[in-house]
Amino acid sequence: DVEIIFPTYDLRSVNLGASFSTDEGGSLTAAWTHRNLFGNAEKLTVSGAITQLGGTANRQPGYNIGTRLDLPDWRRRDQTLSFNIAALREYLDAYDRTGLLGGATLSRKLNPHLTASVGLSALVEEVRQEGVRDTYRLVQIPLSLAYDSTTSLLDPTSGVRASASVTPTLSLGNGSSNMFLISQASASTYLDFGSKGRSVLALRALVGAVQGAGVFGIPPDQRFYAGGSGTVRGFRFQSLGAQFASGRPVGGTALDVGSVEFRQRIGADWGAVAFLDAGQISGTGMPFG
Repeated sequence: DVEIIFPTYDLRSVNLGASFSTDEGGSLTAAWTHRNLFGNAEKLTVSGAITQLGGTANRQPGYNIGTRLDLPDWRRRDQTLSFNIAALREYLDAYDRTGLLGGATLSRKLNPHLTASVGLSALVEEVRQEGVRDTYRLVQIPLSLAYDSTTSLLDPTSGVRASASVTPTLSLGNGSSNMFLISQASASTYLDFGSKGRSVLALRALVGAVQGAGVFGIPPDQRFYAGGSGTVRGFRFQSLGAQFASGRPVGGTALDVGSVEFRQRIGADWGAVAFLDAGQISGTGMPFG
């Protein structure tokens, strides 16, 4: 990943970025940020990205364009109200999707380590999978709780991160409607072997489940997928689990993933990592199936 930030003046900046991975392909991003829009530290970000440039898990380039507004200390201290709207197009190995989404989220810091949030979002999308094209209208109410006692956001050497979320979802489309619940929980911890961050053992786990509908009762983009850098490394993005006759992933209603990773610093500027990942996708609605 490469990222360049140009301060235009005082509270405004322009951010340019580029990244590439062999499965998810390359992306080019640009964003403009104003950090004091109305004089009370309101943060407005307008961003755009060209995505899926090459890669084994994509079929052609897509895009993601969006705007986000954060209102800090809304109504009370340590409480933020955020609004976002975005348009996107994806051509993934699992499905093609064109969508427009928008929503609002209220997050509140309960103590130095614990944050709770509640949101309301709406999504209109057209999804194509295995030659079948469907239009969905989703209304979601995401609820989450996150705990973080780690020493660093980007390179933690000790502490714990954990989060849990439930998202009641109402799907409207094809003349019918149904409601389902998406649940996820994750945790990671970092153990420093008395080396001031030079030798660190990192442990990570993730589970998820969808209740109230089977695999083909929910939109393809709301299913669980695994494979790739965020879940099971060494497997192509979204490639784990059941596949159609074409070889493309079906997705599932349950997910469980675990990782053990040892990080070792070498000299002042180098490091090496050894890791073991494991995970599975299933259509049972319960992890560890």
